This record gives sequence, C-alpha cells and structure tokens, in this order.
Amino acid sequence: MKIAFVFNKKTNETLEQAEFDTPETIRSIHQALASAGHEVVDIEMNLSYSSASWMNRLAAEKPDIIFNTAEGYYGIGRESLGPTVFEQLQLPYVGSGPYGCFLTLDKFLTKQMVASRKVPVAEGSFVTSLEELALVASETVYPAFVKPNYEGSSKGITQKSYCKDSEGLLSYGAELLKTFPQGILIERFIPGKDITVPFVAGLGDGGVLEPLEYVFQQSASVESGIYDYALKNELDETVSVRCPAELDPGVKHQIVAMMKKIVPALGVVDFARADFRVTPDGEAYFLEINALPSLQPGAGIFAATQLLGLDYNQTILKILEAATSRLRRVGKLPKSPKRLRTTRAAHVGVVYNLKRKQLGETGYEEEAEFDSQSTVDGLCATIQKFGLRVTPIEATKTLAEDLLERKIDVVFNIAEGSKKRAREAQVPAICDLLGIEHTGSDATCLAVTLDKALTKKILSQDGILTPHYRLYQGGNKPVEPGLRFPVIAKPNQEGTSKGIGENSVVHTPEELHQVNQALWQKFKSPVLCEEYIEGEEFTIGVLGSGALKIVGPMQFRFKEAAGKFPVYTFEAKQSNPFQNPIFELQCPVVLGREMDRKINAFAKKVFKLLGCRDVARIDFRIDAKGNIFFIEVNPLPGLSPGFSDLVVMADRCGLNYESLIKRILTPAMQRWRSGRTW
Repeated sequence: MKIAFVFNKKTNETLEQAEFDTPETIRSIHQALASAGHEVVDIEMNLSYSSASWMNRLAAEKPDIIFNTAEGYYGIGRESLGPTVFEQLQLPYVGSGPYGCFLTLDKFLTKQMVASRKVPVAEGSFVTSLEELALVASETVYPAFVKPNYEGSSKGITQKSYCKDSEGLLSYGAELLKTFPQGILIERFIPGKDITVPFVAGLGDGGVLEPLEYVFQQSASVESGIYDYALKNELDETVSVRCPAELDPGVKHQIVAMMKKIVPALGVVDFARADFRVTPDGEAYFLEINALPSLQPGAGIFAATQLLGLDYNQTILKILEAATSRLRRVGKLPKSPKRLRTTRAAHVGVVYNLKRKQLGETGYEEEAEFDSQSTVDGLCATIQKFGLRVTPIEATKTLAEDLLERKIDVVFNIAEGSKKRAREAQVPAICDLLGIEHTGSDATCLAVTLDKALTKKILSQDGILTPHYRLYQGGNKPVEPGLRFPVIAKPNQEGTSKGIGENSVVHTPEELHQVNQALWQKFKSPVLCEEYIEGEEFTIGVLGSGALKIVGPMQFRFKEAAGKFPVYTFEAKQSNPFQNPIFELQCPVVLGREMDRKINAFAKKVFKLLGCRDVARIDFRIDAKGNIFFIEVNPLPGLSPGFSDLVVMADRCGLNYESLIKRILTPAMQRWRSGRTW
C-alpha cells in the first residue's frame, strides 16, 4: 500500500512549533509504516501555493491512504486543515476528520459537548477580553486554573496557571490574552492528579487503553501538581510515566465508561488521548481531549500499548489498521484517489495610485488617499508568498493597455482613482470592460458609497440609523433648516477624513455656513452637514462575499485633548495610530453579548445592502441610549501594513497581515477559477 505521511516538521523551539513533529519522530513514524512493506512518501505541510505545495504533491503521488499528524499553522481551525484538504481531494486518511479536529481544539466547546453526555467536567468560562476577565475573576471560586482555549502541548500553561485569588487570575489572565488573543479558559481547579487515557480503535476495552499518570521528581514537584509547558518541553527528564496509573478499580471503570461516551460524541476516530483529573476522594473530571496526540517515541500512548505486548512500530501499524478497517467498512478503501485539478499560477496585478508627496508638502492632501511605495511593495511581497506571480501596475491613463499587455488574470485593486465623483469605480469598470476579475466591490458599489449622502439615503430606507443631514451645494444660500446642533460638516465625496478638522463641529447656523463655504471653495464639491452624534466612535471590518467574517470592532477612545466634541480629523489620521495625540485604539472591544450581536448584524446588513464584496470597513457611533448610528463605509479601505485601521484591527483580532490579504484575495481567485479553490 502506498502511504503519504503528512506532517509539520519542527525546525526550532518556538512556541508556534511546540506541537510539530521533530525530525526524530518523523523518521520513527516513517520507519514504522515502512516496516510492514508499505511504500511511504513523506510530505511536509507547508504554506506554499506553488506547484511544489504539499497539496499538489499529494495529488501527484496518488497515495492509497494518508497518515496524518499535521497540526496546521494558524487559527483555531488549524488542526482541521489537513483533513479538510484530504476530503476535498477525496483521499482516505488516518485519524479524525475536520469536525473532530476543529471541535477538540476548542476546549470550552468540547467540555460543553461532553457535559451534555452526563460526563463530569471542570466548570469554566471562556474569556476573550480584559473586561470579561475582570467579570469572571470577580465571580470565580478559588483556586482557579487558567489556560489558552485553543492550544495543545501545554502551551500557555505554567505554574502561574494555578491561581489562588483574583489578583493572580487577573495578572496571568491578562498576560495570556496578549499571547493568545483568540481566548482563554478559566475553570475551577480540581485538586488531585492528572490521568491520561490513550485511545486506539480495535485495542483495549473498546479502544480505551490503560490509564497512565505522570510522576514528577521531587525537584520538579509543585504545590498544584501541574504538568506545565516547561515540564513537558524543557524538563522532560524530571517526569516519568506510570502505567498503569495508581487508581481505584472503581475510578478506572468510571473513566473507561466516560471515554466510551466522549470519543463518539466528539467525532474522534482511530486514535486520540484524553486527560482527566482525579481527586483524592476518587472523583474523576474530564479536562480535554487531543484528536492529534503526539506519536513521539516514549509518549504515553506507547506505554499503554506496551502492556498489550506491542512495540512502537506495531502500535503505529495498529493505528493504520484501525483506519483501514473503518474506511473499508464505509466503502472508502480501496479506492482510486482523484487527482487534484491543477491550473497555472494566476498572474495578479496589484493596481494602485502612488503617493509622491510627503506630509506637509503642497498638494499632499490631493494624494492623501493614495498608497506609498512601501505599501505597494509590502502587498506584492505578501501575495507572492501564496505562490502567485505578481506585477504592480500604477493606475494611469494606459491602465487598460497595461493589463492586457501583461496578461493579468486577477487585479488586486487598491487604486482610489482621480478627479471625478465616481473615481473609485474607475479600475473596477475597466476590469469589467476587459473581462478581468478583481478584488473588492464592483464599480456600482464604489460609485455609490463614495457619495456619503446617497449612501445614507439608501441605508435609512432600510431601517439603518444614520444622523439627520442636509447637503450644501455652494452659493450664498445656507442649507435648509431643521438640523439640531451641534452639526459636523465634511466633504460629501472625499475619504481619509479629508476636510475634517478641529473646526468641523459647529454650534450655530452662521458657523455652519462659514465652514460650508470654506469647504466648497477648497474641494469644489457638495458638503455633508449632519447632526453630531455624541457617543463612542467605532470602526468594524467585514470580509467575504458569501459567509461574512466580522473583524473588530475597534474603538477610537478619544483623549481629553480631542475636546468636548471629538472627531477623527485628517491630521489625526496621518499620525501613528499607536501614538495618536487625540485618541487611543482599543481592540478587541467587547460591549456585552447583546450589543456585540447587534453590531455584527448591523455591519453585515450595511455590507449587503450596499452591494459590498470581499472587504469593507464601516464607521459608526453608539449614543448613550445604545443606538447604533451609521457614519460612513469604505469598501476600498487602506491596507498599509501596521498603519491602516483595518490592518491594525485585524492584527489585534488575531488575523495577521498575510492572512488578511489572503482573505481578500481568495474570493476573487475563486471567481476567476469558476468556483475552484486555489
């Protein structure tokens, strides 16, 4: 049988690679599989999307089955990456599927599922912000235990995880949230000892093997008896495995019965490892389960199989046998694996307007929405990492000819256009004319949303709250009365806060008329006059074209220097977002379950009503009564690394620059390939 062995290889001792397989483990698994006469092909999961990618190698090798230990790279769904790809390629594989891998990496959700099967668990709370942490800390019964919710290999677990009081929980909880912003788990600490139970289908008692426990040397012992990251990865010589564990027969029977409920409930197959805590009184509590447990020689699973007379190689082959038996029962083995449909790498054109003026130079404001060379270079370099050919193209009058001459397949559009009212629609319109796919919203959406008054009118007709407004269109006649002061005046067809300054908020009709005339003189376009909403200001990102992903929200928390009626001015927008003189950024921000739900629903509704696609950033304010007011939308948001609002917000929400760009580009690639993924 031809076996493709898919893995992540550990190349350093960083936290990010803690769960990856060492070269020694990779060799051991390869040799074990080959010892039965199988042809074994090693395939390292990598981040390349070129012809040398691990997915294309799988297709080229056409294995009979895949032996998977790959943990994946990023995000809370990383362990399900391999199984998801295998299923899309219709290749049979060893181990749990996407559902089991995704679910079991979420410790909080796993415990809820297990508790529904009447299995005792350590009660806990899932926390994603300092505000939630403070609330949970005030309600927790101590001692408590805190750890990352989406990590394995004891990452984030130290002796400080054992918290005797709220002070310790607040301190270490805050520290963990910085490193693991996706969320942490705070649970009631169960006194006693940790018990690990390996599972290999077809062995032991219904797949449940002999429970084992870890024994710490005196020098490594701690008050709480925690098997933390340091003990597991740096001081492993101070820890030994006792198998079978010292357990009362009744407790062992109880744990085995729990395992028989847990494994099928979580979609786990073939092999796994579950952890329990057993109190001095003999009460057992489920803690977590690993659907991709370590197969490093000396791991606990091999201590348990040794009691059955199986050595390392035989245990690996038993795991393979468990998978082949399962797959044959459902008719998936033997089966001719289908080859991955491949296409040439797409040629992506990054289309932009280049900012040539520096802040303070004459004419800078006219180019304020354009992108710097460093932004263009950073974006091109990021897209190249996906294995795609990239060409930067400035959006000049010869753009159409340039796109055709360079045979561009997909345009990554960051061009703002120039001079005209519908300038942001210029590049999408040219792409549509030439039949070239592009990222982001189409020409209609970009033309409409650049007109703030028209956008507000469309949204208000569908129940979206937006401040009352009037439009000043030049001349000596002031705007129609009816607005409640204070009022903010700003250009109706500009972005990047152009025209918004310290004097934009006015308190009388006379002041308003003066500001309107000044703005009209400067921009030669209508001025939007809208009632100033007193409240907190936020921005939120929306990504996708079908199922939408929310990023944020991020709050602009104004400082005292911003005055009584603070606004996000043009000058402030040019400043370093982390050293801004009038506001500080707070993200992620949690406003309570109901308000968070309302904000997400609001953002998705705005996105859909305006016909946005792939990406947009929406600005809004929340008044003292909790009303959400739409301010404006930017379906062509800035993407300057480490600077633009969307980029900063995404990074603070756990979506790095590379992942953000990939999320924007992927829908366009899918449209180009008529629904085929890339």
